[in-house]
Amino acid sequence: MARSPIADAGRREFMRGAAAAAVLGLACPLGSRAGPAVPRKVPLIDVHHHWYDMALLRSWGRESFDPGWTTEASLATMDEAGVTTAMLSITMPGVWKSSDVAGSIHLARSCNEGMAQAARDHPGRFGLIAALPLPQIDASLAEIDYAFSALNADAIGVLSSYDGQYLGDPHFAPVLEELNRRHAVLYVHPMAPGCCTGLVPAMGAGALEAPTDTTRSIMSLLASGTLSRLTDIQIVVGAGGGVLPFVGERLIAGAVQAGGKAPASQQALFSAEALRGALDRLYLDTAGITNPADWAAVMNFTTTARLMFGTDFPFNTSASCLAQLRAMEQRAGLSAQAAGAIEYGNAQRLFPKRLGT
Repeated sequence: MARSPIADAGRREFMRGAAAAAVLGLACPLGSRAGPAVPRKVPLIDVHHHWYDMALLRSWGRESFDPGWTTEASLATMDEAGVTTAMLSITMPGVWKSSDVAGSIHLARSCNEGMAQAARDHPGRFGLIAALPLPQIDASLAEIDYAFSALNADAIGVLSSYDGQYLGDPHFAPVLEELNRRHAVLYVHPMAPGCCTGLVPAMGAGALEAPTDTTRSIMSLLASGTLSRLTDIQIVVGAGGGVLPFVGERLIAGAVQAGGKAPASQQALFSAEALRGALDRLYLDTAGITNPADWAAVMNFTTTARLMFGTDFPFNTSASCLAQLRAMEQRAGLSAQAAGAIEYGNAQRLFPKRLGT
């Protein structure tokens, strides 16, 4: 994929650190716990941090998943690593149940109010990425308005797919257009699609299907012209964009071909330049990608100006994720400024109402 001068600079940063790659290993194995963090003088912002309550777990049929989860447990892992603020969101499978439309709409509202209450109870420690009852469009539009006007939400969170429909599907256009009108931040979290979750029974869907589903959703946004057309949404793609950094050039080529069938008035949306620009606008978080292979691909795909620290708590601890991130930053030879952009600066710019200095 053709890169901007900023991207070239990011690659140079990576190459300067290549000599260290042979001797540096991961500072902390995934899921392990590091010792108490040294008190921080700068922020550390986690943009991929999940919230639960019993109503949500009950809707999933997982009351035993983590019945003792509390905001205090969240604060404890944050404090261990020196995380100053975590942006709360709902993980997959989200709030939607096709068998209970009214219940799904109610659950979205109750989850959003619960996350907003945590933010009010602990000023400065939590932000709110509000859930939507998609694929219900009218209810989702109402929830967007309520989240921003009544709950002081920082962003809207969606899953990569709903009942086999991806975000570029025309069904979702009213929601995306409303977010574009509001110049809103949209956080896209992986979803494990029903079609593929049991293909290898011994492996959980999170290992392959969820990151692949994320990329399918971005593919659908490219192929529909949505990503090129709606330039006022700021999109954050969870967990490093899934497999997007590995297949971005293929997706551009496929979207250029798909655009050949579009009306003449829309052809400009499908030029290779427009599609590359659309991908370049995406933000990615670092949850699950702080290993040498993934990190190299992500650093080649994007720049440090578009990466943000994420943990996927409670599936990982803040301390282990920070240790891994710091190891990758050291491997890449990143400057203090570039590392600071990933750890807090980019999030501060993206969420100025909550995090601006």
